[in-house]
Amino acid sequence: GVKTILLLTDVHLLVRSKCPSYVGTTGILVQEFKHVFKIITKEDKLKVIPKRNSVFAVEINGFVSHIYGSKFEQRASERSAKKFKVRGTIDL
Repeated sequence: GVKTILLLTDVHLLVRSKCPSYVGTTGILVQEFKHVFKIITKEDKLKVIPKRNSVFAVEINGFVSHIYGSKFEQRASERSAKKFKVRGTIDL
C-alpha cells in the first residue's frame, strides 16, 4: 500500500518548518511515531523531526507529493479510520 511505498522511498525532504534548522533535511524515513518522523541522513545520522508545523516533500516515480506533518499527528491505526476533510489552505 501507500505506507509501504512511503517507507521504501529513498529521499524525504523537509520543505518548510517553523524551526529553520530542519529545513532542507533529506534522508530515508525509518520510523514514524505519533508526533515525529525518524530520518537517516546521507551522513548516517539519525534525525528526529517533529511533524507539527512541518511540510515534507516525497518524490515517487517523478511525482512530488507534499505531506503536512500536522495532519499526520496520529497513530497509523487512528489515521486509517479517520475521514480527512478537504480544506483550501493549511497554515504552519
